[in-house]
Amino acid sequence: GINAEYGQDQFMLMDDAVSCMNFSRDSEMLATGSQDGKIKVWKIQTGQCLRRFEKAHSAGVTCITFSRDGSQLLSASFDLTIRIHGLKSGKTLKEFRGHSSFVNEAQFTADGHTIISASSDGTVKIWSLKSTECLNTFKPALGSSASEITVNSIHL
Repeated sequence: GINAEYGQDQFMLMDDAVSCMNFSRDSEMLATGSQDGKIKVWKIQTGQCLRRFEKAHSAGVTCITFSRDGSQLLSASFDLTIRIHGLKSGKTLKEFRGHSSFVNEAQFTADGHTIISASSDGTVKIWSLKSTECLNTFKPALGSSASEITVNSIHL
């Protein structure tokens, strides 16, 4: 198996339970987020850890995704924040605050200028990538189930 080839100590060794993962567009890298708030980026072919963000979040990472060009990571967390991390710098570059409960999902929109996030607070928010400000908040209508909500004019 794969572990025998690389030695069980090195190949994609995780420190804590992995809560989410995503591939880069070219499938050469894999990003993993863990329950202790760490993010790691792995080179698929070798299993080598290319970059670690030890304090990416102060609580578990719920969702992680690469930017289109693979230079940044977008992550969401139980710590109520959404953050962008730079692969080159190894630093957290931006933070988006405004949800009042866990952020379960965050994605770049197709145009690359905004981020859309979904939270346990019952809202979907649209954020400006440039200013990190919340541009719009969508709340479910009272009495409607979450499956009935349509977010018009947002093309993911």
